[in-house]
Amino acid sequence: MSFYLSLTPYYDAIFPTNEKALSFIASQFKKGASLLDAGAGTGNMAVSLAKQGFQLTAMEPEGVMAEQIRSKAESGHLPIAVTTKTMQQLDELEGSFDGIYCIGNTLVHLHDEQEIRSFFKQVFQKLNNGGRLIFQIVNYDKVLKSGDFTFPVMEKDSFTFMREYELDGDHILFTTSISQNGSTIKNTIPLYPATSKRLLSLLQDCGFKTVSMYGNFESKEYSSLQSPALIVSAVKPS
Repeated sequence: MSFYLSLTPYYDAIFPTNEKALSFIASQFKKGASLLDAGAGTGNMAVSLAKQGFQLTAMEPEGVMAEQIRSKAESGHLPIAVTTKTMQQLDELEGSFDGIYCIGNTLVHLHDEQEIRSFFKQVFQKLNNGGRLIFQIVNYDKVLKSGDFTFPVMEKDSFTFMREYELDGDHILFTTSISQNGSTIKNTIPLYPATSKRLLSLLQDCGFKTVSMYGNFESKEYSSLQSPALIVSAVKPS
């Protein structure tokens, strides 16, 4: 069973729509803009933005999650296009976009700096002039410096969700545990802990000129030592 397939039945309870993220993303674009959600999960953010009048394409390689997006779109009568392409296959999509966003620490599922560079290049090509890339990851500057890989335990009504990080060479092993009715489902996936300095350099190399970094979705200034997250907004020149 794949890492995210095992999470799918619990995903909406663990990761409901982040209202601050929704507000931040919506504020970055004009109403009606065409947006691509790269790594859409079960589609909560895409659905919320579509309800606000944006044109959404949801890209989610896990087939069961993609089906949930289609079901939510149909039940809400929302014209959301759904694809199971991966981030590495972005250039295979038809058309272009006013905005591409990739939140929830999704970017670091790419294997290494080379794959991230390739993704940024494809994003740049797929964005309309003046288009914007937004992504959100854990603040790995802070994590790598402090060595603090702990996350709080999530206690839900019917299950417990735990996350663990373990440094393994150039990667971090991300392990999730879901405990319910005396049994536990445990899965591990490697993440590439990209730092703000390297990401900024890669974005600039790929042609992005205006790059803003924030420490949360309330647009607080990014601090490599204190911010819980790194949120980047990068604009393709007009």
